[in-house]
Amino acid sequence: SGRGYYSWVANGIYWASDNGSEVINLSLGGSSSSTTLKNAVDYAWNHGVVVVAAAGNSGRSWASYPAYYTNAIAVAATDTSDRRASFSNYGSWVDVSAPGVDILSTMGNGYDYLSGTSMSTPFVSGLAALVKGQNPGWSNSQTRNRIESTADAIFGTGSFWTYGRINAC
Repeated sequence: SGRGYYSWVANGIYWASDNGSEVINLSLGGSSSSTTLKNAVDYAWNHGVVVVAAAGNSGRSWASYPAYYTNAIAVAATDTSDRRASFSNYGSWVDVSAPGVDILSTMGNGYDYLSGTSMSTPFVSGLAALVKGQNPGWSNSQTRNRIESTADAIFGTGSFWTYGRINAC
């Protein structure tokens, strides 16, 4: 139903971390902080996992959790003109951006075009997996650094997000 508890998300993060995941995609978020959720994100990071989380869809600089946590890569959405999507949360706490408007995705028994930072986040998670695949000995910190340091400084970099829009090449 698109709703749940942070404890459920935390349990999933712990399970994924303990069962060999190298990247965790969190296309979800809430407006309040949670020690339970933060501890799970920190646990994953401390076990070498790259954690990627959606910045939220309020169109404001409000924090969204778990994206706001230091050990998660916070992802904003860009539109088809490579600008911040009107709905995307933004701010100095957001790390990178990725396409998030009219993204073809599975939906029910078929496909549909969806928009949101939840659609942007898998682009970054996929890039993290590609970087890890090309550099299997790299730490999560090295992987994150490569993603952030190679992002394109599009309009809004430095104000809407820190590093720019990801660049897989």
